[in-house]
Amino acid sequence: MMTAASMAGIAGAPQFAFGQSAGGKTLIKVFMRGGADGLHLFPAVGDPIYYMHRPNIGIEAPLDSDRNTALNIGDNYRAMNPNLEPLMEIWNAGRMMVAPATALEEGNRSHFDNQRWIGTGARNNVIDGYLNRYMQSIEGPNDPLRGAVLGKTSMSTEMRGSIVAPTIRDRNGFNLENNNLCSGNGCADNQLTDLMREISSHDVVEEGLEASIRENQLVMVDSIAQVQAAGMNYTTNAGGLEYSNTDLGRGLRLAAQLLKGGIPLEVAAMDWNIGWDSHSNQIANGADRFVDQGFGYHSRMRRGATDFLTFYRDISEIIDDVVVLVGTEFGRTVIENGSRGTDHGHASTWFSFGGPTVPGVGPDITTLDRSALRQTRFTPHTVEYKDLVAEIMIRHMSMPSRLVSTIFPNHTFTNHNLFNRSA
Repeated sequence: MMTAASMAGIAGAPQFAFGQSAGGKTLIKVFMRGGADGLHLFPAVGDPIYYMHRPNIGIEAPLDSDRNTALNIGDNYRAMNPNLEPLMEIWNAGRMMVAPATALEEGNRSHFDNQRWIGTGARNNVIDGYLNRYMQSIEGPNDPLRGAVLGKTSMSTEMRGSIVAPTIRDRNGFNLENNNLCSGNGCADNQLTDLMREISSHDVVEEGLEASIRENQLVMVDSIAQVQAAGMNYTTNAGGLEYSNTDLGRGLRLAAQLLKGGIPLEVAAMDWNIGWDSHSNQIANGADRFVDQGFGYHSRMRRGATDFLTFYRDISEIIDDVVVLVGTEFGRTVIENGSRGTDHGHASTWFSFGGPTVPGVGPDITTLDRSALRQTRFTPHTVEYKDLVAEIMIRHMSMPSRLVSTIFPNHTFTNHNLFNRSA
């Protein structure tokens, strides 16, 4: 438990005034680790070849009388997986975009390679993550929570780099105690963080190990105080919905707490993991093979969609200031395998909501004929993921377009006009 003294500089208790400082624009990048099947998330119901390639796991076109069919999003070619039904509220509000054929162009079919290369923004394992390079390139708020990994305790490649960024599992993820520095009931007076702040205030050399330790310590102390302050007595305002206790749910809840508490969170990274590496058993047995909530793949998909809706409602008053971008390292094979699953592929579906996101379906393929597929098996890409991120940074966060090649080395930006929605 943090004391009032350890929250010095937080301007009193958290203030839920729906106002960010320092420009007030935020990008939240969510990673579906494991290779999410874009054709399952947003099936190509308008293409008869889709059902030829997927005779068992192909989701039928929308039919109101059958809950096992896809959801109508007003596109002749694409529809939405019925387990993503909570997202329909965001879609129908005109705040969501789907880019159904998005990929890292120079990627391969290794989870580890693609996750690293997407995180670094180049086929390079040693450079800083692209979100960290953004913070290095753009003058932003002098705040330890300008960039953070939320909902988990492991660092995301996107955020790793020379600017120190904390990883925060939840409001209590920074709960540091030492029995020798505690007094009061339940360590009500925790002297540890005050001592750490005092140590960090001493002059040290500008470079080297001591300087790095001091910098990390200051980020830790200051972010502990802000996170705990923002989460104090926090009530979700989402029409009765609550966040799940998953990486995604915790991350989105933390983001809402920080943003509504006036903390200038500019870039955040988090994960949505449900078991996307679906080599087998991608659908349930029985009559409800596509929506059986006793089947983990379905229930976890719906739970994540509900977390997104909870966040959308919870920050509704500042939704114009926040873009959520959801993506994966690669898609799956267009053709199902013998165990009712799919194997590693190329392009997949990325989607976004909030901010200046243009509603609808972005650049898409037109056929799943083998002659049009990548190596006759994989969905080809029509959008390079770097262009989605770059356009958000340019249009939403006012980054000069000349910096695209700094954020994404040697990349030439293609503007798909997917984030130029007028207010």
